[in-house]
Amino acid sequence: MSEATLPARLIEVEAMLDRSRRRFEEGARLVEEAHQLVADIQQQLLGSPSTMTADESEEAASRLLNSIKAQGGEMPETLCGGRLAVDQQQRLIRIDSHPIGITEMEYRVLELLAYARNNVVTRTMLLKHLYRRADDQPQPKIIDVFISKLRKKLRMASNGAEFIETIPQRGWILRDLDNAGV
Repeated sequence: MSEATLPARLIEVEAMLDRSRRRFEEGARLVEEAHQLVADIQQQLLGSPSTMTADESEEAASRLLNSIKAQGGEMPETLCGGRLAVDQQQRLIRIDSHPIGITEMEYRVLELLAYARNNVVTRTMLLKHLYRRADDQPQPKIIDVFISKLRKKLRMASNGAEFIETIPQRGWILRDLDNAGV
């Protein structure tokens, strides 16, 4: 490439980068608008706030955990229309009477989801339930890992049934399969 064409080529590349940046910014704006529309629809369907401040989220987590504990100390033996059973004594999970192997942390995630079944459980609630000590400072994304692994194990053991539903920008719900139409 000659020295005379180099400046022209640089101007062309800069123009391409500028066009790409504008397209990226427009795409990011469209994604943000789509997230807001989903949150608005979610609010209308679920009757819940679409966004919460950190303090509001922490307060909601505390209220739900206290409410769950106040409703009784025992978790029902059988959940989700009889397909999913939680044995608190042995800390076992059974699907269709067959035990499935899960880790202690996965069990504790499922335990909170089961206590609050058919209600949204937030990431903050799960973190508070799993990591009670002040010196435990896990990354919040660890909850996604636990949910993903738990979903996979439940799905495999139940021939594809989905017990855990994600509520975008809010959390997760353990659904009663009879209520979910499965």
